[in-house]
Amino acid sequence: MTTPRCQLVDNTTPLFYHLVSRCVRQSWLCGRDRLTRRNYSHRRHWLINRLQQLGNAFAVDVHAYAIMSNHFHLVVYYDPTAAAHWSDAEVIDRWLIACPVKTPNGEADPVSLAGLRRAWLADPARLAHMRAHLGSLSAFMKQLKQPIARRANQEEGCTGHFFEQRFYSGALLSEAAVLAAMAYVDLNPIRARLAKSLRQIRQASITERLAALENSPERLQALLEPVISGLRSTSSQPIRISLADYLVRLDQVAFPPPRSDLPDATRRWLQQVATLKHRQRVFGSAALIQQWVQHRGWQMRELAMP
Repeated sequence: MTTPRCQLVDNTTPLFYHLVSRCVRQSWLCGRDRLTRRNYSHRRHWLINRLQQLGNAFAVDVHAYAIMSNHFHLVVYYDPTAAAHWSDAEVIDRWLIACPVKTPNGEADPVSLAGLRRAWLADPARLAHMRAHLGSLSAFMKQLKQPIARRANQEEGCTGHFFEQRFYSGALLSEAAVLAAMAYVDLNPIRARLAKSLRQIRQASITERLAALENSPERLQALLEPVISGLRSTSSQPIRISLADYLVRLDQVAFPPPRSDLPDATRRWLQQVATLKHRQRVFGSAALIQQWVQHRGWQMRELAMP
């Protein structure tokens, strides 16, 4: 039986989540399709651009992403309470980022926008709808995927679903689980043999982090920040590890030393990242998982615990 999203995503408490959405009918999201030999690498930019647009509008911080041949991964920090604290004007500003209003020529019309703003500010029901939409993780995923699906179907000359209707979400209850999920996501291209080193990765958030170092080398010692932020530091959750230390951890996973030479801390880290392949509903310490499961009235089953 499908578990309701309201039980998988906490609608009262800010939390990190690992999200995955896959294509249907063996569709190719990006890269070269081995069957048709068509190259869909340009679609990667569709999704990244859309992610950057919506990530600045919704109540989420994007900490990691990876776009693969037939699916994509995200690690986000979602605050379901954030939208309630936005002013009406900020709600409208964010709505216009997510849903730009343009003329048939594709240009913005300042006069029309000014009129719309006045009408929306005087419409409490409309504002409530906007606020709820921008504060919903499900709405974020839906709005992220829909235009990509339409463009891909148009490009392929077909109709119907392009992505699976339901996306996977796994709650990350501890910082160890968050770091493991980020590493799992950032290293997907290496596991898929699309890259041989971190510098060769072209479809993940680690690409942005490394590129930022070229102009701002001081970021190497700074704590990890989201690559895209819709919470804008007002309710963001910092991750207490520097980029330098995170890169060391990524190297440990991507190029592990011989098992016989592994320190205990490194062995635990590799195990934590490996648990992410299990698509379970929640990750964290035994105590945190137990509390999460009991709160939802679920039955405790065997779980990996990063």
